[in-house]
Amino acid sequence: MNHSVRTSGTVLSALLHQCTNSETDLEGFLMGMTATRTIGAIDDVSDQSNDALEHLTIIEGHSLSRGRFYNAQGQIDVDTLYNQLGDKKENVVGYFRFRRQSFMTLSVREQTLLANMKTVLPQFSGMAILTALLVEENDASTHAHDIAYWGAERHERIPINIVNMTESTLAYQQFLPSTTMSNPQILTGIDSQNIISQYDSVYHKAIEALTTATSAVIRKEDEVRSLMEEIEQMKNASARKQQSPYT
Repeated sequence: MNHSVRTSGTVLSALLHQCTNSETDLEGFLMGMTATRTIGAIDDVSDQSNDALEHLTIIEGHSLSRGRFYNAQGQIDVDTLYNQLGDKKENVVGYFRFRRQSFMTLSVREQTLLANMKTVLPQFSGMAILTALLVEENDASTHAHDIAYWGAERHERIPINIVNMTESTLAYQQFLPSTTMSNPQILTGIDSQNIISQYDSVYHKAIEALTTATSAVIRKEDEVRSLMEEIEQMKNASARKQQSPYT
């Protein structure tokens, strides 16, 4: 069975933004859903259809870990893990770890953690490793990011497909797997209007954040101007005192 991971550009951007602006390495949970779809391929010679199953992991967001729920060997404290997740444990599809200046590979502890989380979380499918590397040794302002996803069963890398907002307006259909009529529950709660609403929400939040930042910059510029005027007045007053014959 083929396995692939799908997420949107906004979800990945939000994750990378939080990782990049963190002073330390981060780790946490990937939230979403898993689904299976059947893909038919027609053989021109026999004129028969060969069906293949594809397992999809759909990442819809992330949640930072509030503390370690595993030890140095990768063994899990299930009670601590469940207390962290609460009702969200049914929606955890993966785990992520972010680190800087690191190789894109799984450590022995991460492999053990990956296998153990698969046994206690119903939809858990794998682990993502995110890295940030300096593009130039002497330039700390430019980084290159990378992400890879490993499956929980065979610990092999799984392809990640990104559905961006700049693609076709029908691109959201790639975000949702096709399904047979025997599994209509997969489609429950996800339709085009929901996707459009999410994009609208992201847009309005971005505009609101930009407006807030612009207002803050204007306030700071006013404060700087007032300080400069005050400094200039103090300089003039000091110069007048020095010129006075009575000082």
